[in-house]
Formats: sequence, C-alpha cells, structure tokens
Amino acid sequence: MNYFRLFSSALTVLAATACVAPAVHTELQTRAEVLQTENNALRTQSDVLQVRLTETQSNLRTAQQLATTLQEDTARLASDVRKTRRSLTDLEANFDYLTKNKDRLSSANLNETKAMLVRMERLQSELEQKEEALKAEQARLEEVAVALQSRERRVVELESEIARKDSLVQYVQKSVADALLGFQGQGLTVSLKNGKVYVSMDNSLLFNSGSWTVQDKGRLALERLAKVLASNKDVRIEVEGHTDNDAYRGAGQVLDNWDLSVMRATAVTKILTGKGVDAARVSAVGRGEFQPLVPNETPENKAKNRRTEIIISPRLDALANLVQPSAPKK
Repeated sequence: MNYFRLFSSALTVLAATACVAPAVHTELQTRAEVLQTENNALRTQSDVLQVRLTETQSNLRTAQQLATTLQEDTARLASDVRKTRRSLTDLEANFDYLTKNKDRLSSANLNETKAMLVRMERLQSELEQKEEALKAEQARLEEVAVALQSRERRVVELESEIARKDSLVQYVQKSVADALLGFQGQGLTVSLKNGKVYVSMDNSLLFNSGSWTVQDKGRLALERLAKVLASNKDVRIEVEGHTDNDAYRGAGQVLDNWDLSVMRATAVTKILTGKGVDAARVSAVGRGEFQPLVPNETPENKAKNRRTEIIISPRLDALANLVQPSAPKK
C-alpha cells in the first residue's frame, strides 16, 4: 500500500473536522505545492543523473577510441621521421664525399651536385616539419591520456556511488521492515519502488475519524521507525497525508480534506523529529483526496485511500557533484 496516499487520506479526514482561516489555508496549499515541486525535482534529478552516467560512459569509449587512433598516428609519424633522417644521413655522406673530391670531379657533375644540395635542403625542411608535427601529436596524445584517466576515474566513482545508493536503499528497507515487523498486516506495509522505500500506514493505525492526533499504537510504530531513520543520515524522508473523497464536515481551523491531510502529515513528522530524526531531512506534504490508490467507489476502497505514506530516498548530493559531463578533445 502507498504510505504517501494513506497520509493524505488522514489529512483529508482532519480537514473535515475543523476550520482554517483563509490565510492559513493558502499557506498550507502553497507549502504542499512547494514540497511536491521539490519531490518531483528530486525524482527528475535522479533520472537525469542516470542519463548523464550513460553519456559519460559513452564519452569514455569515444576518448579511448581517439587515444588508440592518436597512438597509431604517432607511430606512423615517428616511422616517417626515422626514414627521413636516414635519407638525410645518406645525402650528407654523399655531399661530404663530393666536397672532398670536388677537384677530381668534372664540371659535368656540377649540376648533379647542385640538385643534390637542393634535395638535401628540402629533406632537411621536411624533417623539421615532421619533427614539429610529431612533438605536437605527442603532446596531444599526452593530453588525451590525462583526460581519459580522469574520465575513467569519474565513471568508476559514479558507478560506485550509484551502487552505494542502491545498497543503502536495500539496507534501509530491511532495517525498516525488521523494526516494524510486528505491525505488518495491521494496516502497515513496507515496500521498495523506484529506488525508494515506502512505509504505508492506514488511518486505522494512526488516527481516529476526523482527528490528527496519533493513536498510541501508531505512535509506537512511528517511534520504532524514527530510531532506524535517525541512524541513517544519508536518506531524505517525505511524509505524505492522503484522504478519501468524502467531504470533511468538521469545524475550526481545518476546512477540508486537503487541510486535514496536511495536519496529519505534520503530526507524523513531529513524532519522527521528536525522536531524533534531523528535521532538515524531513518534509510534510498533504495530498488530500487527489492521489487515491483505488477509485473511491466502495467503503473498502475509501479505507485503502485513507493513509499516511513515509517515503525514504537516498540523498543524491554526491552524484550531482560527480556528474560534470565533458566531451573529449579532437
């Protein structure tokens, strides 16, 4: 069962028993919308990070192919330089021979000597150009190698962080399930969905009809859950209140189901933070009757929709810092 919707149902019932001034109602609605936006942004960020990891791995393969090509080009260029040097050495030897024996050579060989000198100068120029090109290729290869090593480290770090995040979620799920074992089957379920742990609690476990005061049995379950959450610092917690679509008929500050779902989410949040969970990691959201698990067509379905959901997800700060995509130079 979806705990988030259960909590929203609870807030709806709460809204049916009291009245809230318009300003308070507006503030509650605004807060709920802001928290929903933050939750959607976090989910989107997780998807974007996974896409960026795929892109980084693709860029890594491209960089590796580029490095291989550069190594092959460098080897060919070095071979050309060696051949050019050998040709130049041969020409220099011939030139030395001609210089030493110029008096014995006939004038008929003069043109050949001049042509040889021209060829030597051209070869010398080509050699210098190739050596410069070789130096440039070697420098570029070194630059690509450094970038490639950096990219490989980043991929390893990303994969390690994602694996750590998944392991953390599985560990938290088991810890929560173990802590709440005695309550499962009594209006409480623990499940894993979309990389997050969902703790769903029926209103029958937490609240009387139209009330946002947590009952003793529900408080005990929340206190056990708080002990697990307080010891896991790398998770965020969102408490969502859900109601059915029956109109709230209470009086006072709570005007409708939405108000009631907010009050119930807040009541659960205060128990968690009061038992050691860092308030900076917790948010409370009222969903009213707007996210039902099943159609509100029967009393049984309405009971399923009246719930509180506690959604536990890993913090993505480390992944966000690691993902800095950049294309390899060409």
